Amino acid sequence: MRYVFLLGCALLFITSPARAGDEMELQLQNRLQAHIEFLADDVMRGRQTGSRGYITAANYVASQFRQMGLLPAGNEGSYFQQVPLRRALQESGSAEMILKQAGETTKLVFVEEFYMGPSLGRATTELEAGLVFAGYGIEAAELGHNDFANLDVKGKVVVTFAGQPHGFPSEEGAHFASRTERAKAAVRHGAIGLLSIHTPRSAKRYQWDRLRSRVGSPSMGWINGAGKVHGVFDQIQAGGMIRHTAADPLFRNAPVDLPTLLEFDESGQPLPGFALEGAVEMRQRSSHENISSPNVVAVLPGSDPLLANEYVLYIAHLDHIGELHADGLEEGQADPINNGALDNASGVSVMLETARLLTQGQPPRRSVLFIAVTAEEKGLVGSEYFAMNPTVPIASIVSAVNLDMPLLLFDFADVIAFGAQHSELGDAVRAAARDFAIELTPDPFPEQNIFVRSDHYRLVQQGIPSVYLVTGVKSRDEDVDTGLITSGFLQKHYHKPSDDLNLPIHYGAAARFTRINARIGELIANEPDRPDWHEGDFFGRTFAR
Repeated sequence: MRYVFLLGCALLFITSPARAGDEMELQLQNRLQAHIEFLADDVMRGRQTGSRGYITAANYVASQFRQMGLLPAGNEGSYFQQVPLRRALQESGSAEMILKQAGETTKLVFVEEFYMGPSLGRATTELEAGLVFAGYGIEAAELGHNDFANLDVKGKVVVTFAGQPHGFPSEEGAHFASRTERAKAAVRHGAIGLLSIHTPRSAKRYQWDRLRSRVGSPSMGWINGAGKVHGVFDQIQAGGMIRHTAADPLFRNAPVDLPTLLEFDESGQPLPGFALEGAVEMRQRSSHENISSPNVVAVLPGSDPLLANEYVLYIAHLDHIGELHADGLEEGQADPINNGALDNASGVSVMLETARLLTQGQPPRRSVLFIAVTAEEKGLVGSEYFAMNPTVPIASIVSAVNLDMPLLLFDFADVIAFGAQHSELGDAVRAAARDFAIELTPDPFPEQNIFVRSDHYRLVQQGIPSVYLVTGVKSRDEDVDTGLITSGFLQKHYHKPSDDLNLPIHYGAAARFTRINARIGELIANEPDRPDWHEGDFFGRTFAR
């Protein structure tokens, strides 16, 4: 009997750690599921920035931070950094675009042929001006490119193609091709309006029909100390987009016709610049309201007296796009709520559980900062506000890891860290992934310019090495077609009401992704030296302090 009893105790000792590990894993999965189900519930009404649903979600995140024992790192001893915002709504039916040439006028159809969003700078927009075609509208001395060379655009509307030249390095090129950099270039040369032509090539990345869902949605920007909306140029009186199928009248009697220019855009031939005959009228009316919406900020203090004043930062956007306006509903569609289960309840949930894992055991040497930001969907507004009005010294932030829309729909075998090639953070991500038998895959979508399109980029612009981490393109089950799953989500569910709790979310994958993130934080926070940009890297050279 004694032998049997001892043998039983031995077996219990051997099996209990495994059972405990399984139980801990199940608890992690359950917590992730609970977070996603709460944040993506219909009660949140799509977490539109500044809405009651968003505030409820922000209070939930703050409550989770408090339960974990994280310290508040917002303003005035709270978990919240209130972001002062201007919200602009376009008056229905007020947007007009009219092309004029040689006594003929062409009035374009809103959404079908042109699009203008609400104006953050002007309640009433009225502009009539001549036109100049300026290729892609890019001025980039570092890349040896200037679309404004030998053009006089002063007092004119600059007409450009969306996108960038074929020969540009994708991420560096995307920086110069961004809306802000194009506007800066146009302003430097005296332009007063901007008109972008949506081409077949640009449609491969962003379908024109997706603009319909923007109708009735607000534009937002943060208000600076002077009471102005940051990033709005007073000189630019109006701006809009025109579908290439409606842009022919712009190029009547032009030195190069539109079909030829579109062929150049597809083939990679340089786009010429030239004055256009005629003029364009653009007008609309927008209502303005000043609101606030919080970033939610917490900190896990570091344990090393020498390193505790430096921070590893995790960031995930809490907002989504709210509810569809009636004009944005597809035929037969009844559900207007964009729940944002994967975009980005999933990223916030992973960040919360990453924080929980890092609070367990020995605290890391550096402090770790966690930020759930507002208004990402409005143009990385909340993260930009934090980056330019940080609640800790900006120079003390050594790195940023962004969690935005990890596609937790299959049992992934790799991760992608957009930006890993630019700094030493790539080594930390690779090491952390390897600890879980996961590969680090190089950016498989360079043409998408993803590195400059999410919240971490606002930290990059302050000189902080950053990566944007997502699940990869490989599955541990070889029979799973990950490409079909990913493309299916992007085509059928991304920024649509069907990004909801009916998706087959793989919570085992969510748990593993969370543990990889926590390991990345441990490696960065415990390393004696802060991560640096690679020597000669464009982003380090351009933004490093």
